[in-house]
Amino acid sequence: MKKTLSLFLAALMLLLSLSVPSFAFTQEEWDAYLAAEPDADDGIIMQPGADGTQKNFSWYAPAKTQRVRVLVAASPDLAGARAYDGKTVDTYQGDKAAKVTVTDLQPGTTYYYACETDGVKSAVYSFSTPAADRFSALYVTDIHVSETEDPAELSRTALKFNEVLTQAQTKADLSYILSAGDQASSGLRSEYVAMTAGQAEKSLTFALTMGNHDRKGVDYKYFKNLPNESSKFAADYQTGDYWFVQNDVLFLFLDSNSGSGADHRAAIKAAVRANPDARWRVAVMHHDLYSSAIPHRESETRMMRLLWSPLFDEFNIDLALLGHSHYYSVTNVLYDGKGTKAVENGGVITNAPGTVYMVSTSLTRPRGETPAFGDRVAFGLTEDLTRTLYNIVDFTSNAVTVRTYDYGTGALFATYTLEKTADYAPKTINLFRKIMGFISAAIGTVYAWFNNFHVYNDLKEKGYDVDFMDAVNNNFLSEGEPVC
Repeated sequence: MKKTLSLFLAALMLLLSLSVPSFAFTQEEWDAYLAAEPDADDGIIMQPGADGTQKNFSWYAPAKTQRVRVLVAASPDLAGARAYDGKTVDTYQGDKAAKVTVTDLQPGTTYYYACETDGVKSAVYSFSTPAADRFSALYVTDIHVSETEDPAELSRTALKFNEVLTQAQTKADLSYILSAGDQASSGLRSEYVAMTAGQAEKSLTFALTMGNHDRKGVDYKYFKNLPNESSKFAADYQTGDYWFVQNDVLFLFLDSNSGSGADHRAAIKAAVRANPDARWRVAVMHHDLYSSAIPHRESETRMMRLLWSPLFDEFNIDLALLGHSHYYSVTNVLYDGKGTKAVENGGVITNAPGTVYMVSTSLTRPRGETPAFGDRVAFGLTEDLTRTLYNIVDFTSNAVTVRTYDYGTGALFATYTLEKTADYAPKTINLFRKIMGFISAAIGTVYAWFNNFHVYNDLKEKGYDVDFMDAVNNNFLSEGEPVC
């Protein structure tokens, strides 16, 4: 009965999403859908591989699991499927998290997949790889799927994300979800599982970022399966910086909870050196840097600018997608914290000499106070602050266009385009500022070491059985052992 209901609801969701651009579920239907999800589908998430030819998968499996693999085929019956074996990682709950990498994917192709645990298959899902010359992504932040004392809140917030995603898919042929942190409110496994429960969520490549709320628990560490994740000095207990490439775009996902500038600089430098021909460099991290929307956070934000601004300038980051403040804002083009070129709603910025910093609204936790935007902000949301906005980012070799939509009405709220011509020449950071950046990075790394002790104590007080050396020695990779 449970399996039958799950398949019925999945079919209903697919039918509605294809027929009209409206939301697929009522709250009652969504509650039933969550309750009916089979154990074999528990926590399935598709994440980026190192480049467009790869995808990383993760899901939860029983404690005695012997073999995990992903089956990938060109048809929904999985005929002639290719099997990719993986590994498992022991979770603190006593079961396992499966980790599998799928390779040799071709551009512009639709694939069907199932995750298999000891011969038991999940439902069949599908995804399409983008064309070689263009692709689109959904940028959101502060999703805040929340488990609270109100049991209905987990389902309500997960459904809100599903509704936003369903509407966004009517605006573009999406390939990625770019999430700038605080996917969960308490960092709980139940929050991540609910967030990725829908079929739409399993059809897109979900690129996560650690937020300050994600690090309240330890489940992010087991839920993720990220490419090129690295640390040398003092990264967060659960994650490090990571990067991947799609077409001409180098994506840098950075853990802004960690002050270890030495780690961040090493990770960005390695990614840039490995991808010298990437036309665009896009950074995604959690903390807001330049909106100045919340005055009482300005002292903290100024310190973060000392760390991040020299890095973004040195490595010529084109676009920074951020979160944390919950206020929608887009800055002018900034270099060394100063405006170098104006950004206008509806405008085109050619050969931008610096970085555009963007923050979107929270999907489920709007702020009511009027933001105190600084003079670096080109435009933002200043009225009707309870609105939820989401963003479609369209990438081609020569342009990046951001389209922001109002979730309530589906109407376009704002748009702007960054373009590069053959005359584009990146700026070169001056020696003094580069040295100051090194000093800030070193100080931040020392601070991160001490902060890791605090994180360890905080997690222990919450009842997590965290190993001391794991917490202070950046054991976030959870490599696990291959099983077959």
